Amino acid sequence: MLGSSNIAEGLRGYLTKYDCSAADINPIGGINKSDLKAFLEYFSKVSNLPVLAEVANAKPTAELRPENENSGP
Repeated sequence: MLGSSNIAEGLRGYLTKYDCSAADINPIGGINKSDLKAFLEYFSKVSNLPVLAEVANAKPTAELRPENENSGP
């Protein structure tokens, strides 16, 4: 299973049992959130993949469901 917590979350203990802490691989586990965001924005431009900039600029949330009926599939 792939994890998504970053170094700041790990150092602060911001995790949920059997959630991000249960991952087998955590590719961004040693990366600071601001460094990752800067990389995504940069790589979005050089690779012509605008979706990466969308990910970098997405509103952070811990919700598992859309916030309202109009914000999900």
